Amino acid sequence: MKNINEIDRNIDAILQTQHVTNAMYMLSVTAMRKGLTHIEYNRRYMQSVCAAVRDILEKSPDVRGRYVHTGKSDAAILVIASDKSLCGAYNMNVAAAVETLCGSVRAEGREPLLYTAGVKIEEILRMRGYGIVKNYDGASQYPSMRHAYRIAHELIDLYLYGDAADVYILFTDYVSAADQPVVTHRLLPLNAENFERYAPAQPYEGRMTYEPSVETAYERMVMQYVQGYLYGCLCSANVCENMARMSAMQSATRNADEMLKKLETAYNTMRQLTITNELTEIAAATELINKSI
Repeated sequence: MKNINEIDRNIDAILQTQHVTNAMYMLSVTAMRKGLTHIEYNRRYMQSVCAAVRDILEKSPDVRGRYVHTGKSDAAILVIASDKSLCGAYNMNVAAAVETLCGSVRAEGREPLLYTAGVKIEEILRMRGYGIVKNYDGASQYPSMRHAYRIAHELIDLYLYGDAADVYILFTDYVSAADQPVVTHRLLPLNAENFERYAPAQPYEGRMTYEPSVETAYERMVMQYVQGYLYGCLCSANVCENMARMSAMQSATRNADEMLKKLETAYNTMRQLTITNELTEIAAATELINKSI
């Protein structure tokens, strides 16, 4: 049985840990709320962009060009997860989805080219034997249009120059507080499925005029679409990560409370036992003195 000093040290250690879990919980709450605001702003922007691109694809099919080919080659996969741990099964769920997607790609006789946004998911995939072409440091922890711009350009170049026939993005999608599924979306080549996430309520009914030309507008709008979509995915994954960390920190705090209750009970028991032993020793010493007199 532990002595009273060991119990006291354990109580202090758990209290310090509890301070850390509470602080991390509050930081995750702040980051989650900020991320939800960014998701809403990006959603409004993407509705307009998707409406314009879809209008071009539907009414000017001749300009589909280089973003709608079906060449047979490798598949590029961008995996968005966490830069940090302490978020429960968040990274492991993403890793499981990556294995499923890579298995499907290899079943078609192709090879997956893995790109990651998240130090932890990169480590997990490397430990499982996957090669990572590149990790985008900081993109998942601090989502920004700068990160989205850089990733979008590199993935589009990979697609246009024939190194990949498909570009997939795999991330945890924020649907609601109770629903954050791991989603696999084919970003390129473009098709009708690309616009389901940000489909506007009412598509354009009239004829749009694009300046300087519909081809130029299409090229620029596709780039805006890919950048905006990537930014939305980064923000959504960041919100889901922080929600997972909130849940993990809440569980850790509850476990710490239970451990503290047990230790405090043991501490009080040991203290009472110590006091009882001291009283017994005093009584025995007093009785011995009286008998000697």
